[in-house]
Amino acid sequence: GSPPPHSTRGRTLGAMPAVALALRGLFAGAGSAMMSSSLVVDAVLELTGKADPRDVRLLYLGTASYDLEKFRTKQCQTFVERGVDVRTLDVARTTPPQAAVEEALGAADAVLVSGGNTLFAVERWQRAGLVEPLRCAMERGAVMCGGSAGAICWFDGGHSDSADPDWFRAAMLAGEGAAAEGYGVGPPTSPELAKPWPYVRVGGLGYLPGLCCPHHDRTQSNGVLRADDFDTMLLRHPTESALCIDHHAALVVADGEYRVLALDASPGSVLPGGAYAAGAVGGSPGVWLKRAAVVDGTPTVERRALSARGP
Repeated sequence: GSPPPHSTRGRTLGAMPAVALALRGLFAGAGSAMMSSSLVVDAVLELTGKADPRDVRLLYLGTASYDLEKFRTKQCQTFVERGVDVRTLDVARTTPPQAAVEEALGAADAVLVSGGNTLFAVERWQRAGLVEPLRCAMERGAVMCGGSAGAICWFDGGHSDSADPDWFRAAMLAGEGAAAEGYGVGPPTSPELAKPWPYVRVGGLGYLPGLCCPHHDRTQSNGVLRADDFDTMLLRHPTESALCIDHHAALVVADGEYRVLALDASPGSVLPGGAYAAGAVGGSPGVWLKRAAVVDGTPTVERRALSARGP
């Protein structure tokens, strides 16, 4: 059921959903920036339960970034340096035989989903027959991981920048938009240069309950802080709860427990004591549980920062 609400009046937002803790996974706020970090790679390798990284087979799904090599190289390079057997299943522009899909996912110790266009990726997986093989991999204990779109995709749905033209297929295949050199998730250099695109709610695979908001503490090229826009979205769906992950944070779940990872010296939205730092001013990277509630007759979003670890 839904967790009880949390507010400054002393009530507590519920713990992590039990179904989320039943799998082994790592969900990060950013794609390339987090999945290439030693902190995250160490955690993924630990989740596989294999002592020697050379015994780990990782399957990379770059669908959300249209199977472009530069994104694969960035997100897999640290795994390769550790000796991990990294393999790729490309389905963005071709549909491999179902037997090849099932073989690739059936052999994977970990599945890494790239950041990018969540809407495109989930639709392609549905058409290319990946949904059930992915579920089977998860249920047998393969580690499911990724950042940004690679975090959203496992949930019922999420808060996405899939409507940002920089992530559209034509632009990226031409080496423009998010595929251009030096591109990064960030605000416009001045308010008048804000681009007129909206964040959108996208559907996921539904393996995990609720919504996911990555880049939670970031303002993007439309000039809108994701945390604020997500709260507005959540109020339109008052029966749902959500996990909100700062850009430089990740949530690790396994064996009925969770822990929060954060890149050292990076800004975030969690102040000491668990207070909220709007716009990541003075805070550290973290993960929030959120849900919509009515307090004194007023619809509001109630939030709780997850502790460093817990059941």
